[in-house]
Amino acid sequence: MKPLLARLSQGERIVLVAGVLLIADLLLLPWYDIDLGALDDAVNTTATAVQPPYAGYGTAAAVLTALMVVQIALARVLSVRLPQPPVPWSQIHLILGIFVAVVLVIKLVRLTDSLGYGAYCAILAAILVAYGGYRIASEPIEPEERV
Repeated sequence: MKPLLARLSQGERIVLVAGVLLIADLLLLPWYDIDLGALDDAVNTTATAVQPPYAGYGTAAAVLTALMVVQIALARVLSVRLPQPPVPWSQIHLILGIFVAVVLVIKLVRLTDSLGYGAYCAILAAILVAYGGYRIASEPIEPEERV
């Protein structure tokens, strides 16, 4: 029996690892860090990507990344047979990966004041997710995916 990650293609491994890191970043790390001087200790001055401002962008990115990760985990790791959509899963991963990266760049550009380290980490992870989606789309289609 092959080890868990050996069953996955390189693109799927990239999406799984970068996707989990991106979701953790969007939910936990500070995207915005406002300096209030002496009030910093009394007031929470950080906001994650799924909190205002522009929370919809972060939420959409987290949900779509989770969809990519769950599809790979179910279909490739747990060998669950998923219904085939009209578009191959490989193309869906490509489209979603690019969409996630673009949405997070838009969120980043809309408000550039007081950016925290989570914003930069998320952009890097989103680019990796998009690259993983590209790698999945450029890999040969396996016979089980054609059905």
